[in-house]
Amino acid sequence: MPLTMAAFTVGALGMIGVPPVAGFVTKYYLGVGALSAGQPWVIGVLVVSTLLNAAYFLPIVVAAWWRAPEAGVAWAGRPRPRREGSWLLVVPLVVSAVASLAAGLFAGAWWSPLALAVEIAERGGG
Repeated sequence: MPLTMAAFTVGALGMIGVPPVAGFVTKYYLGVGALSAGQPWVIGVLVVSTLLNAAYFLPIVVAAWWRAPEAGVAWAGRPRPRREGSWLLVVPLVVSAVASLAAGLFAGAWWSPLALAVEIAERGGG
């Protein structure tokens, strides 16, 4: 299930906070906001969150992409399973993964909703 696992990998990297996924941008702005509000302890919470997410998600990603399948697994006359799930399940996963990457890559673009929100906040409008 390569598309499903690719979408899972993007989601996992976003939860961990790896650039250029949107999760990194979120953690970055939370950290900057915490420091500007005089609450540096929030950085520690973000670091612990990153470490826990890495501990939970990275073993799954490593197993899926870099470990060989178990030897001796035979299908014994059963039909071989499909390579992906139904498109009704796969398309939303892939769209979410692409949107998360796009949000991370284009977070600073002038037309980005995040850049617009930052500009409004800097002007004191929100």
